[in-house]
Amino acid sequence: MSKRKELSEGERNQIIGAWKCDVPVSVIKEKLNFASTTIKDVIKYYKNTSKVKPPPQSGRKPILTERDKRHLIHVIKEDQKVPLNVLNKKFTQATSTKVSTHTLR
Repeated sequence: MSKRKELSEGERNQIIGAWKCDVPVSVIKEKLNFASTTIKDVIKYYKNTSKVKPPPQSGRKPILTERDKRHLIHVIKEDQKVPLNVLNKKFTQATSTKVSTHTLR
């Protein structure tokens, strides 16, 4: 699973605003802690489309967050021989995230 996250619209606006004020990419990189390639990609997209935010990405969003995954591992380590349906109930009660037994495998 990728550890990347999409930049928020505010972060993109900060990059574009700094670029419009003729701030060099190296300074933007230091101040905002983004990779220079990320900054250049945001600027390039803005130059080509005059839009700050790109269109939504295709694909289904993951059901389990990183926190849910950590909790699931914790529940499994408590009792490794618990049946899958009981595990599903415990997980749903603790996280209020409904998942199928197939997802928990």
